[in-house]
Amino acid sequence: MNMLNLFKCLCVFVFVPITAMAGPQLDIRADADGFGGGPVRFTVEGDLAKEDVLGLADKNGRTVGYAQRDGDEFVALAPALKRNGEISFGLIEVEDAPNRVELKQDEDHIIKVKIDGKHFTSYHYAPDLKKPFLYPVLLDGKYPMTRGYPMEDIDGEPKDHHHHTSWWVAYGEVNDSNFWHESDDSEERQRTDDVSVLSGPVFGRIHAKNSWVNGEKTEVSEERIYTFYANDSVDRVTDMKVTFTATDGDVIFHDTKEGGICSFRMNPQIDEKTGNGKMTNSEGGQTAGECWGKPAKWNDYSGSLDGQNLGIAVFDHPDNLRYPTRWHIRDYGLYGANSFGLSYFTEKEDERLNGEYTIEDGDSLVFHYRTFIHLGDTQEANIETHYQAYVDPVTTVAVKK
Repeated sequence: MNMLNLFKCLCVFVFVPITAMAGPQLDIRADADGFGGGPVRFTVEGDLAKEDVLGLADKNGRTVGYAQRDGDEFVALAPALKRNGEISFGLIEVEDAPNRVELKQDEDHIIKVKIDGKHFTSYHYAPDLKKPFLYPVLLDGKYPMTRGYPMEDIDGEPKDHHHHTSWWVAYGEVNDSNFWHESDDSEERQRTDDVSVLSGPVFGRIHAKNSWVNGEKTEVSEERIYTFYANDSVDRVTDMKVTFTATDGDVIFHDTKEGGICSFRMNPQIDEKTGNGKMTNSEGGQTAGECWGKPAKWNDYSGSLDGQNLGIAVFDHPDNLRYPTRWHIRDYGLYGANSFGLSYFTEKEDERLNGEYTIEDGDSLVFHYRTFIHLGDTQEANIETHYQAYVDPVTTVAVKK
């Protein structure tokens, strides 16, 4: 990191105020740009490092939040901070922390995700499905953000593109197989080999291991992790990590627009074609004409349901292939991040590019995305601020006193 970026990062200072807290203290300070709020990570030493959950205490010793173990680190949810704002917590042991994010797995191969008691989404991975997907996607437990078809037959919804299953991962040309389109007689499918769940006071997680197979042949192995956070607002923050590994020879992702590693099909009431929705991207583009195929750090698809402005934003990560990604995003509600289909996306540009990419045998390709499902339109929801909190997260430190 160069000195300019170091200066711009959210800084951390550990200090002992007059009303000193017993034990380690966590201090978070924003720089001149402020901090939009969200997950922060830190490490701790001593006996507290053995705990799975820590309490965050105010200066009076009251537990006001939690930090949850994630590997060698702990994750807490920091509030939004204004320019040069700061907040401090004592780190304490806790006996019983509520699972604000609760995941339940049933015998029908469905994992239900609840946040603060409200249904957010469900992960479907039955053996007879062509691919796993998340449906429904509910904001505040009541606003359906994605289309019901083909999972449900809802009056007035368009019945096109039956392979658009709410929120999913797929790509059209992997070696010689098509994992985007679906037909009853095709042998291509994403087979779930293993899936595990975790509930917790700060986040819950689905960890799935899948094989993209054509008949008996494995084209690529894929590992998918969804991390759902229990932020205090009704907005829903989910981090996605998708890892493709070439386990049976080289894997070629051919150049096609038909794909999205993070894909949605919007509720038609908030798409551009039949509803009141509008696309906006990080580069100032608006509507499908300015967003489809264009490189952008984020896209937001927002509209209004029952008089409430709301939307889905997807954030690309700087470590991803060909950041900022291109977007297969349509006025009828399709919405996918696609870094491979360059020949289609640059067809009318001065230089037509080739997006084919090969994962050599034994190697992996990793994608990270954050989805921010929110109240308000793009401006009201401060999408750029939340994007910056994702790519330039606050640095936190816990120091044993």
